[in-house]
Parts: sequence; C-alpha cells; structure tokens
Amino acid sequence: MAAPMSAAPLVSDPVVSAQDLITGLPLDGRGGWREWTSPITPRQQWNANFGYCGETSLISAGLAYGQYTSQWTARALASPGVPQWRESSQLLLGENDGAAARRMKLQAEPFDTQQQRTTPEFLAWCKQWVQRGAVVILGVFNNVRRLGEPLAGDSVYDHIVPVVAVGSGSDRPYAPDDTITISDNGLYTEGAEVPFLFTESFAAFQGNRRQANAPRGSLYTLRDTPPNYGLAVSGVRDPSGVTVPVRLSASLDGEGLQNQAELRQPPEPLPLSLTARVTIPDPSQAYVLYRYDDFASVPVSGFNAAADQAVQRWLIPPFSGLSAEVSVTGWSDQTVVFRAVPATAA
Repeated sequence: MAAPMSAAPLVSDPVVSAQDLITGLPLDGRGGWREWTSPITPRQQWNANFGYCGETSLISAGLAYGQYTSQWTARALASPGVPQWRESSQLLLGENDGAAARRMKLQAEPFDTQQQRTTPEFLAWCKQWVQRGAVVILGVFNNVRRLGEPLAGDSVYDHIVPVVAVGSGSDRPYAPDDTITISDNGLYTEGAEVPFLFTESFAAFQGNRRQANAPRGSLYTLRDTPPNYGLAVSGVRDPSGVTVPVRLSASLDGEGLQNQAELRQPPEPLPLSLTARVTIPDPSQAYVLYRYDDFASVPVSGFNAAADQAVQRWLIPPFSGLSAEVSVTGWSDQTVVFRAVPATAA
C-alpha cells in the first residue's frame, strides 16, 4: 500500500438535442475562426490487458474537474469484480462508461445513438459540448496497418480518445472544414516521440473501415455511418450546483509503460505531485476545499455536513483573490478527489 499523500499549505446553458444542433439556431454568430479547447492535458495509457484507453480518457476528464485516480482503479470501477486481464473488464463507450463515470462522481451524458441519423450529427454534438467547456470522449477506428496491429479492426471503434480542441470559422453547428483535435493517449509512438495530439477536419476525419486501414491514411478515423459512440463529461456530480471549479495538474502524464499482453496486478506506483487550483467566483465569501481518498467517500450534496468523510480540508478566507492553490504529493496508484464549496453551504 502506498504511503499517504502529504499536502502543502493553501495558497492563497441548457443542452439541446443532436437534431437541434443540425437544424436549429447557430451556436456562435460572431464569425471568424475560433478554437475551443477542452480543459485537459494528454495522458499516456497502459497497453496491457487490451489497453486502458477508456480508463485514461476518463482520468483525463476527471483531472479537469479536480480528481485523480489510477488506471487500475478506473477499470475496477467500470467492471467491479471482473479480473482486469479479461477482455470483458474494459471501460467501453456504449457499455459501462456511464456507470464508471457515476462511480467516479462525474456528471456525464452519453451520445444518443438511438436517435442518430448521420455522423455529422455526432460531430455537431461533440462541437456543442466542447464549446460549452465539457470534456468529450469518443470512439475511433485505428489505422491497424500503420499501428502494426494484427487484426483488421473492430466494426464500430477500436480506440477511445478525449477531444482536446474543436476549431471553426462557421456559425453552423457542423461545417466540413471545422477541425477536431484528439489525444490518442500515447498509443502511437514515432521513435522516441509520443505525439499524443492529432488534428483533422470534420470531413477528413470520417471514413469507413477500409479507408481507416489505408496504408497512407490517417492514424485515426471516425466511423462515417451510425452508430457513433461518445460521452460528454461536464463536471462533478452535484445536483444542487453548490461546488465551485477545481482543476488538477499532475507532475506525471501517466503511470509508466505497461506494454505486456497481460497485467495481473497493479504495477509499482510512481511518485506523484498534484496541484489543485480552485476558482473563486465571489472573493467576498469564504470557501472550504475538501480532499477525499476514495470515491465512495465523496458526497454529491451536503458537502459541509459530510465534512468528516474528507481526509483533509482547507479554509479559503474571504478576500483571498480569484483563485487558490494547494499541492499534495504521494503515489500514482492513489485516488485524490477535491471538492470546493462555499463555507455557508449545507
């Protein structure tokens, strides 16, 4: 078991449907090219046990909302009781992604594949959520030839990736020359380089299975016919809306390389530092920052009433500025969850 984390002192729209996105009013009428970025930093997945791409994508989203966990823990939450070296244990879009997000105390909305008519409709949905500040996670085809993978590939998606940015010069919800940037979670390496980020236009990003495997084709392709699978992570579970934003930055972009076919127990953890940055919406108020070491202990309401469930807390006094930071150190196999609320909240 890893040693406890130590802490440094504290330094002081409604969502519309996919159909509305295609046929409804423009999201942005200002014109000119703009880019909307997701509040995430690319992270590197383990490739053992059929790959931890879904787990890594959800961890990246969690960091944007103030929480960190390991890939091993994320998979255990996605498929409780299933040995992680079994294919059925994976965190997959359209299967157990929503359950995993709930257990990680994240607010997440899956794309409605039942109502989907076209892939542009799905890309418009992705664009909408990124414009609203959410982290979008989607499934893509791999170019199995370029990645040196032995099989022809799945019929729906091979890989799960977070969206890092969307760019557009159009007022329309979807335009062919809109761009999407994904992090491939470090799946592709070029010598000693791990590029992570890949950008395509909406039009060029779409293709069928044969096109996805073209020898000179793109490394990643979005299936060009329904169904497409995606998850929009928009924040923490907090029905009353009392929490204020917390974002985590990490000293490591992964937990080391695990490229063996089978991993039967968690690897040795690595030293890890995390910095939580709290956004203060009203500097005249006092706030409390809580830290938890287990998702089961994290409340979704009554944060101050459940203060004893936290392992640590900090008071942010009034007039401390527009933000506050706290840093903690520990190990990469730990779970660290921060929530910040007004001191006057329930």
